[in-house]
Amino acid sequence: MNKSLGFIGIGLMGQPITLRLLAAGYTVNIWNRSTEKLGAVITAGAVHCTSIADLMAKSDIILLCLADTPIVEKIVNEHILVHGSKDN
Repeated sequence: MNKSLGFIGIGLMGQPITLRLLAAGYTVNIWNRSTEKLGAVITAGAVHCTSIADLMAKSDIILLCLADTPIVEKIVNEHILVHGSKDN
């Protein structure tokens, strides 16, 4: 059984990575701060999560593809460390 993946950051790099993961048969839950970039990955089968907490609850492994270190630190500190893992 494949682990479900959570992907945060569907941009220039995140979108093609997500599409390849979907093509390989993975379940991919996605979150992006702007929803207009999600069309192609949702059409390909990704599951749109309305919050990072929702994504974390549905995902076994979390992947980040964000613009820079301050954004990564913000997401990790304000969301990932707060909500913990799926199995917590």
